[in-house]
Amino acid sequence: MSGSTSHGTMSDRERDTQLLLQAGRLLLEYNESSGAIIRTLTATATALTTASLHVAVSYGSVTVALGNDSPLFQAVKELRYNAALQTRVHEILDQVRHRQLDASAALALLGRVEAESRRHSRWLVAFILGAAAASFAGLMRADGPAALVAGVATALGLLVRQELGRRHFSLLTLPFAASFIGATLGGLAIRYGWTRTPEPVLLVPALMVVPGPHLLNSIFDLIDNHLPMCLSRLGLAIGILLASALGIIVGIELTDPLVMDPEGSNGIRLNLLADVVLAAIATCGFAAFFNTPWRRLGMVAACGMAGHGLRYLCLEAGLRLEAATFLAGLAVGAISGWLTRSTRVPVAVIAFAGAVTMIPGSSLYHALAGALQVARMANQSDPSLATRTLAYAFHGFVVVSGLALGLVLGIRTLPMLPFLPSKEKISPKPAGPLNTDA
Repeated sequence: MSGSTSHGTMSDRERDTQLLLQAGRLLLEYNESSGAIIRTLTATATALTTASLHVAVSYGSVTVALGNDSPLFQAVKELRYNAALQTRVHEILDQVRHRQLDASAALALLGRVEAESRRHSRWLVAFILGAAAASFAGLMRADGPAALVAGVATALGLLVRQELGRRHFSLLTLPFAASFIGATLGGLAIRYGWTRTPEPVLLVPALMVVPGPHLLNSIFDLIDNHLPMCLSRLGLAIGILLASALGIIVGIELTDPLVMDPEGSNGIRLNLLADVVLAAIATCGFAAFFNTPWRRLGMVAACGMAGHGLRYLCLEAGLRLEAATFLAGLAVGAISGWLTRSTRVPVAVIAFAGAVTMIPGSSLYHALAGALQVARMANQSDPSLATRTLAYAFHGFVVVSGLALGLVLGIRTLPMLPFLPSKEKISPKPAGPLNTDA
């Protein structure tokens, strides 16, 4: 059942349960990992009461119970992004744990947090995300026209996504529309000879809708042994990725760009300064899209600069892309984990914003281009093309896996260092099993 008792008539136990329930709902809906939700609620419950806390996190709801009380659940509409709101929830719970805020006041604040956590201006975010896409394209060695088209397509795709969301279109329609717009404009740019770098102009608008926090939180859920939530988040992320890929394919088929050579083409070579500056702009764009507070954008940008700069130096030193990306992901994970401890900005947001520009767009482009060519040659045989396509696909998978592994190791290893204080003093008693049928 769901509690609905008014604040004024609640007992202390009911008030504490409602506080934990509301906090759990907000943290899940705005994309905290299951393990982090349970640890945060357990630490808060320890500061409020001596009763044991039982928590169950599922894809559609959060359920909590104190002691032997009947469990209460709160439904969650969808998993979405709002870093400012998530940060504010953690700040309120921090004040409760440090006895700076009583439970009644905290519950009232949590009840208003969604209304008071305003989102950035949609037009400003569209401009910043467009600039981020142009910078991302630059990191993929795009020429000027390709970077411009990628930026415009991304900004337009964001505005269309927001409008479709307001009209309650299906969730998977949104990434499809954004990728379709990007592939269509990119395909026209290629067809009419506006650019000689087809990879970034076609892929960057789609890469801007990669559900990174969903993917990272699914890995965290897997590590923390929350398998149902891991599979739910992973399924959602895969659905978004497939919708985005379909948008690219439909856009390409519609425009039939003349340049779809799997060997690609060489673009502009960057120096270290240009590399880190473009990475900073791209990182800020993703952070703004996730509604990260403006005052935190600088630290998120520094995280992206450090990771991308390290990868650049590793590549210049002769390391393979897989190893360089793993080391850079490790650095981004460690820095984002450290920043989260003091700022409360969600770690998945910082880590993904800092690492997304290291996704191997070239390999993904070659794999997609080769797959389309194989599909068009259904009645013919070209083993060399199929082999190259698989090779690019496996290479992209290995690089992305190395990036994800580096991020997770960096984030999860940092709290174990002996010279850093614990982030939370969590009760040693684990959250017990919960019978949701009670």
